Amino acid sequence: MISWPISEPVLVDKALMLRPWHLDDVSAVFEICQDPAIQEFTTVPVPYTKEIAELWIRSSAQKYVERDKISLAGVRNGELAMSISLHSIHEFDHVGEIGYWVSPQARGEGLAAHAVEMLTDFAFAIGFRRITAITLPENLASQKTLLNAGFELETVLRDGMTRRDGTQTNSVLFAKFPKSEVKL
Repeated sequence: MISWPISEPVLVDKALMLRPWHLDDVSAVFEICQDPAIQEFTTVPVPYTKEIAELWIRSSAQKYVERDKISLAGVRNGELAMSISLHSIHEFDHVGEIGYWVSPQARGEGLAAHAVEMLTDFAFAIGFRRITAITLPENLASQKTLLNAGFELETVLRDGMTRRDGTQTNSVLFAKFPKSEVKL
């Protein structure tokens, strides 16, 4: 059973804080989501407007209450550096999928891998038994992040994702399990 906390978590470690979203984050989210890499490798709407950022932030707390998603802002040195979420939650099966984006200024420092570890550790502590992540085959940076965060490459899903141009492409599936989990 998943022991879902009453309020959204705040996770702090070293110089990184993962906290619930605030309306004060709208402008920063809007600016960061203009990045071509985020638009290419994530499902953020394009074009990305301030109204979309506000709606997304406003819906975050409700999705948490509905036990549908944990979506957190990654803050480093007082600045928004990333977004990380646990979504596609299947509570009965104790599984969820992790997703993230990182601002261009915060890339290449291991910040995403650290945040992924923080959120997966939290998820395992409240009862999740499997966390997955899916990337496009050419998103090598995200794949490296997942490997550095202790995820294992499981398989390639044939035609597992749709690109923005509507074409179908393969996707790469990673998974992580609690440390006490016995793997065959």
